[in-house]
Amino acid sequence: MPCSGAVAVLGEVGERLREALEDENDDVPTQLLITEACRMADRLHRLDLILSGDEDTWMRLDLGKDSVIEVRVTSPLQESRQLSTVFRQLLAEIRRAKAEQAAGAGETQGDVLAGL
Repeated sequence: MPCSGAVAVLGEVGERLREALEDENDDVPTQLLITEACRMADRLHRLDLILSGDEDTWMRLDLGKDSVIEVRVTSPLQESRQLSTVFRQLLAEIRRAKAEQAAGAGETQGDVLAGL
């Protein structure tokens, strides 16, 4: 069951992850962790596009008459590495939270993240 309130607008990658992770038995903290993991997945996807040279992903320039614009991109590879580490940690936290919920409810369902 999605968390009530503001609904996160996710890209294709984030939506796929949400579908894989969300469970109607998730408590609100787990729902929020899942939402943040989905946002991170989308950010990682956009960073990958930047690193692979898809400049339309990260900038658009509209030059006016006699205008000079300088664009600098700082460390997308470093940001991608850092975000990947945090993303793995967040997925581990979701796995732990789901295991605790299942144990607390006496469920014996398999690990939803095992196939990821």
